[in-house]
Amino acid sequence: WVAACGDISLSAMILPAALYFWQIPHFMALAYLCRHDYANGGFKMISLGDPSGVRTAMIALRNCVYLVPLGYFAYHWGLTSGWFCGESTALAAAISYTAASFYMKRTSENARRMFRGSLVYLPVFMGGLLVHRVGDDGAAAFEEERSSSPSSSFVGKEVRSPYRPPPVAYASVAPFPFLPAPSY
Repeated sequence: WVAACGDISLSAMILPAALYFWQIPHFMALAYLCRHDYANGGFKMISLGDPSGVRTAMIALRNCVYLVPLGYFAYHWGLTSGWFCGESTALAAAISYTAASFYMKRTSENARRMFRGSLVYLPVFMGGLLVHRVGDDGAAAFEEERSSSPSSSFVGKEVRSPYRPPPVAYASVAPFPFLPAPSY
């Protein structure tokens, strides 16, 4: 988002927030389902120190509830239409329901249901962002103007539009990814 738009804004935080809050219930379901394998492998997981699974389930439920306001933020910040707000809330309620079921009855079946719900949540949420996005009028006007005019008419002319092309990333020029990119 930042690379395409060239700025860090609140709108740019929707995607990382969705990924962050989504991954916790997704992983907690796996940690509960595979806790014996993690123990045999020597990995210290929350689910190993939580034989009843209450803490694991509570962490998953908490992060599912944190997914609820993301649709409201996307709508309020002008990224999506109001339809996305409702659909995102329903989607977050569905995954929260699976997490609540896992919290109430900590079985492998409920953990697997929460895991499958997390697999559905992310692509549907991201697809909803695309389907219900509110178009950037400036970019749309620029593209319409460019497509209706011959390409030669843009040579040497200044285009007055709020559309900014994405910044060029010169990081690929650096010989090693940990070195600073050269400035041009």
